[in-house]
Amino acid sequence: MMFGKARRIAPLLRSLLLGTVTLSAAVISTGTLIACEDESVPETYVSRLDDKLQRNAAVKRLIQFYEDAMTKDKKNREGEHVKKLLDVIVEPLSKVAESAELDDATQGELLRFLADTRDKRAVAALVKALDAYRIDDKRAESIDAHMGDVVRGLGEMKAKEAAPALLKLFKNMHASWPKAQNKLFYRIVAEAMDKLVDPAWESDLIALLKTDIKTLDNKKQRQVIDQVYWQATAAKLLGAMHSKKAVRPLIKVVLSPFKRNVHTTAISALIKIGKPSIDDGVKLLNGEDQELMDYAAAEFLRSAEDQKQKITDAMKKQAKTVYLQSATLVVANVGRAECTDPMLAAIDKGDPATKAIIANELHKLPADKKINDKFLAVLDKTSPTLNTPLGNAMETLTRTTGSFFDPDLAMQVAEKAAKMKGEDAAYAQAAAIEMLMKVARKKDWAMVETLSNKPITYPKKSTVGKGYEKELKALKAALDECGDEMACWEKKLTAGASQQKKNQIVGIKAGYMMAILGGDAARKKLADAVPRISNDAIRFVAISAIDRLSPKGDKAIADQFQALIDKAVANRDTAKLKKLEPLKTVIYRLQARL
Repeated sequence: MMFGKARRIAPLLRSLLLGTVTLSAAVISTGTLIACEDESVPETYVSRLDDKLQRNAAVKRLIQFYEDAMTKDKKNREGEHVKKLLDVIVEPLSKVAESAELDDATQGELLRFLADTRDKRAVAALVKALDAYRIDDKRAESIDAHMGDVVRGLGEMKAKEAAPALLKLFKNMHASWPKAQNKLFYRIVAEAMDKLVDPAWESDLIALLKTDIKTLDNKKQRQVIDQVYWQATAAKLLGAMHSKKAVRPLIKVVLSPFKRNVHTTAISALIKIGKPSIDDGVKLLNGEDQELMDYAAAEFLRSAEDQKQKITDAMKKQAKTVYLQSATLVVANVGRAECTDPMLAAIDKGDPATKAIIANELHKLPADKKINDKFLAVLDKTSPTLNTPLGNAMETLTRTTGSFFDPDLAMQVAEKAAKMKGEDAAYAQAAAIEMLMKVARKKDWAMVETLSNKPITYPKKSTVGKGYEKELKALKAALDECGDEMACWEKKLTAGASQQKKNQIVGIKAGYMMAILGGDAARKKLADAVPRISNDAIRFVAISAIDRLSPKGDKAIADQFQALIDKAVANRDTAKLKKLEPLKTVIYRLQARL
């Protein structure tokens, strides 16, 4: 019996022993295979992308290879280590991304990586992901965090293949939705479109501009936010396209009180488009476009109703002329020489308020004696009690005189103010002091003192210049130091002390004096100084002076300013971009006048 048991057990033991040998061989064999794979090279992990069990880990390791290479090459995508690595991993990883078989978190990381490479071989995968992306107002998903990188990457690569998918996303996305607001995704989409600017979008964008904003009621603010986003972006893109078809829709935007948050962008677009904008703007200014005039009147009255105002006969009468202010803004802001005669003719045909409104925009036109003469003629006939939507007409025009950068014109206006009598005189004289603080030369300072010493009785007995004592003292010292020396004012423009708000009046004065003393030669000096000016008010004066001194445009300065904006965009420096925002309108005008 024992022998029999031994015989039965023997095969079992032999089987177990053989099995053990086989298992050991497998372990040894596997160990040999692993030893042959070099885990320090990306090719090893590329080979694992076909294995579903190893794919996620392989994707993450390959992305780490990229991060390591970027570190070695100091974040230079054209660096030796990065380029060599991308040649190995971009195409296989793009195929994995296109298959969309990863979990959302890993897929998002992969898309972020592909976008960051700025490698054209990844475009197809990125476009497919963008086209499949569904944005809504529901709670965020893990992949949402990376779609901004996808959109930004496609924009910076100027990937035209992405244009249809990007337009679809833009039209379907409501800027008020949480997903759109998350990490300013709506702005990233607009910036990417600005880089691509596909002419195929033209009709869709014009259709967006034509959409009415029904109400500005606070209860409907989400709808207003959405429409302002769509229409402001559309306006900007159509301007970049120089779309002639968009001129009338853009003018309608400017005519509608409901679209006031899009007005500046629409005017900038019209400036970019240039001559076609002038043609339609002048026609409206001359009262020769009944359709647009009727539209302006209807929108004005609709806006009044939206604000729960009672529509009176006086309001209906006012509605018939509201188009003039918008037409003036359109024509004046393009700022080309051919705008001059239509603007002056419109003044001749207008009522006192219209004359004042148009005269207030004349400084945006190229310098011309007949413009100065017309401006003075309007001011001479303006009543001290006349009010316009801009405020008291005489005070507004007096302050605006400084924007001509012409001290002789300024002195004529100041002399008029100095001769005024009555209770309204002090207001015009104060406005004249504010204007002369900017443009008065050393030889003109006596007029500043004359105005400053004018007596006032309200709110108590004093002088007109009492409230400006500190500023006047600083300016007098600066004039005594610099006089008519351009180099001295150039130093004060960028001096650290001038950039402080409490001392900014001297920096502002320096910008005006450089333009007055240096003339055409001052443009380049002012443009070179802009990056070194940290004070917003001083920077605005410098670029306004450049605008005034460039009646025929200036491509070199436009390109110089655009480079500043492009650098801020590349660095994602939103604070710097905000400070440089006024440059954009000047860039457009410098280009439109060429």
